[in-house]
Amino acid sequence: MSTIAHRRRAGGLVGLRPLIGHGNALPQAPRAMNQTSSALLDARLDQLRQYETKKLYPRLVLFEALAAFKHKHKERQHSGDHVCDARRDFLDSFAYLCDTRKGGSTVTAAALQKLPASDFLWLAANEGISDDVFNYAKWLVRRLQTVTNENKVEVQSSIFSQAVAKSRERVQFYKDMVQPLARNCRMQLRDKERDEIVILLRKKLKALSEPDRKVTMEGYIDVCFVMRDAQVGHIKKFSSHPDDDFAKLAHYVWRMGATRSAANTVVDSMRTVPSLYQITEIRLVSASQVEQKILDPTCIFPHEILHGIVTEAASRQPLEIHNAFTRLLELDAPVERPIFNKIAAKTNVITRVHAELQIVDTFSRHRWAFVADDKYIGCSKPACYFCYNWLVEHHYEYVAPKTHHKIIPGCRGPDGSLNEAGAKKILQMYHNIGKQIGQDILEFLGQGGELRRQYMSTQAPSTAVSSAGYV
Repeated sequence: MSTIAHRRRAGGLVGLRPLIGHGNALPQAPRAMNQTSSALLDARLDQLRQYETKKLYPRLVLFEALAAFKHKHKERQHSGDHVCDARRDFLDSFAYLCDTRKGGSTVTAAALQKLPASDFLWLAANEGISDDVFNYAKWLVRRLQTVTNENKVEVQSSIFSQAVAKSRERVQFYKDMVQPLARNCRMQLRDKERDEIVILLRKKLKALSEPDRKVTMEGYIDVCFVMRDAQVGHIKKFSSHPDDDFAKLAHYVWRMGATRSAANTVVDSMRTVPSLYQITEIRLVSASQVEQKILDPTCIFPHEILHGIVTEAASRQPLEIHNAFTRLLELDAPVERPIFNKIAAKTNVITRVHAELQIVDTFSRHRWAFVADDKYIGCSKPACYFCYNWLVEHHYEYVAPKTHHKIIPGCRGPDGSLNEAGAKKILQMYHNIGKQIGQDILEFLGQGGELRRQYMSTQAPSTAVSSAGYV
């Protein structure tokens, strides 16, 4: 068997650590295959590798070099059912509380599995859930299941305090960013007309830049949380560029208030969604190893990549195609070749399976039911461009999540322990996503092809898992 086949069959779903009692044993990886099926799998995996290195990753790297983001941040759509929306809010916020560190390694996803007599809460993280976070998650569920109308504020307070303690390093980073930015923005506001908004905002910014010594970290977070209602919007209005002080301050004030928001939301959701009291167990998806994808040397030239895209896009008008090539030539001028140089610097792409795709893989392989048949996977951060497309394209029709639309080449589909049928489905998903990337590149070039900017304080990587044999 080929090296790639052996590596992809070596993964597995492990780390199932129950909260209460013991659940049913999970299906193991597929039985050993006969010689014919092994040859079919090797052939399918070779097709997968060829598509990855010649089309999927060259297109992702080109799109990142051109645009950075597909669009601006997009919120998830409301379902029209307040209980359903509250359950989705719970999953996002619970995942955020479990994402205790700054950076991409701990980005966390969560989903609810429906069982006949109870529900399981599943968690995954880009680089796996640590024992400490697992124990913390169990404590969170136990504490949340004590919530009543009478003790709601008390429970919110205890969860908030514990969350701040667990994420001390991250919130300290945010505070260290907020203080100098608040001072700079307050100084810049001296030149603005002193209307009511400016006067109030300068007062708030002074409290952030020069906090009283008696103000605890929890108190500082609460100041930022309250500012989410109006002041963050006012701060944004003074921004003229995604990387200026006002844009950064708005970002960090919002992030600083996120811990209080998540603590309040999980408690509020318990009172809105009675089924959350039926969670009897937390289970974890293990993260697979990183894999290196090396772009085919013949597929790193921007115009050749675009030519492959155009060849697939039979319905495109000749003028549209001409304009796309013309704009690409303008962006990748012959002497400097900035786009080509960006691609050449990323011919070795380190990939991981992101947390939400780990859960997608686990549920779809085992055909597990979601609570209320709501195929929503919560996440501590909005989905990247690749994961958003994966969820939208998946044949199980998962709910489209919120997304920041950042193009991150270092992602891959859940490809552990694949049999031939699973490899075929992954390949089909890659074809669908590769086609979508091509369409988005053509649209980007047709609209003038200007680099899209958003301020983000984290450049998040990802991680993986899989075990049964189909996707």
